[in-house]
Amino acid sequence: MIHFVGAGSGAPDLITVRGQKFLREADVVIYAGSLVNPELLKGTKEGCEIHDSARMTLPEVLGVMER
Repeated sequence: MIHFVGAGSGAPDLITVRGQKFLREADVVIYAGSLVNPELLKGTKEGCEIHDSARMTLPEVLGVMER
C-alpha cells in the first residue's frame, strides 16, 4: 500500500496525526528532500528505508514504489 503524506508548512509539530502514523509504520519512505523537514524522518521505525527523491530520477522513484 502506498500513502502520500503532505509536508504542510514544514514544521515537524504540524504534521497530521494520520501522517505521523503512516511515517511511524512505514517500511519505506520516499521524501522530497528539497521540501520536507528532515526532522519528520526521526519518527520512522528502525530499519525503514529512506530515500530522498531530490537525488533520484523518476524511474528510480517508480522502481522503489513498485518493489
